[in-house]
Amino acid sequence: MIKIITDSSSNITPEESKALGIGLMPLTISFGTQEFRDGIDISCEEFYEKMQTGGEFPHTSQLTEEQVEGSVMEAFENGADEVLLLPLASALSGSYERCKTVAERHDRVYAHDCCCTTVMLKLCVLHALKMANAGAKVHEIIDALKELRPKLKIYACLDTLENLRKGGRLSTVTAIIGSVLKIKPVITFSVDGKVEMIGKQFGMNKAIGSVVSAVDKNKIDYDYPVYLIYTQNDKNSDALAGKLGIQYTEKGNICPVIGTHIGVDAAGIVYAEK
Repeated sequence: MIKIITDSSSNITPEESKALGIGLMPLTISFGTQEFRDGIDISCEEFYEKMQTGGEFPHTSQLTEEQVEGSVMEAFENGADEVLLLPLASALSGSYERCKTVAERHDRVYAHDCCCTTVMLKLCVLHALKMANAGAKVHEIIDALKELRPKLKIYACLDTLENLRKGGRLSTVTAIIGSVLKIKPVITFSVDGKVEMIGKQFGMNKAIGSVVSAVDKNKIDYDYPVYLIYTQNDKNSDALAGKLGIQYTEKGNICPVIGTHIGVDAAGIVYAEK
């Protein structure tokens, strides 16, 4: 049996992980001196509420080697023959390096960089699980994930620049000017997992329009899940769904690890192309 293990940035909940038999390692979120295990000590809804009202700007911590080692040992104790670790993108966190270090210490433990996070990572994890349950070998699963990754698309628009400013990714002056002008960034992930800005629009309505324009509806592969994503409030994702006019599998609140950087009221879509 191959045990698939991921982290909470995948947007897989503890309840889903138990039902599916997926190992789930929670990332740590800090508000000042207070620490919370993502999805265990604090929910998405509680996180966004605290981020807006708590005064402290949140910070996230990568996985520790001890945490990864513990998850691997637990998998073997529960009957796993092999373990495949699928953490968030190495371009976004040092968690993959922790997983890789642990994998190198053990036979039958493997780490793969899916070069993505949030529900895009969830899509990869579910695909890996489906293959494992069908009897595929670890190297076949990793090869399939490498082939799948360039087909995965994410487009999202942000409603606020405040989190980028607080996180040091945008100057205060630029953030103030952007807020006054109601500039809304439109972003995607590169194939190697880096966040890229593909446009700026004046107002959320135009930003949502840019996301719609970026999506080639004729190329959506419905053999894979199609996810609508949002942060805290789903009003903008509902507006996006209305303009896209497509079927989607699930609508989900983006995990705190990513929400820390993009703020509330963001909206986007994740899907695979044919």
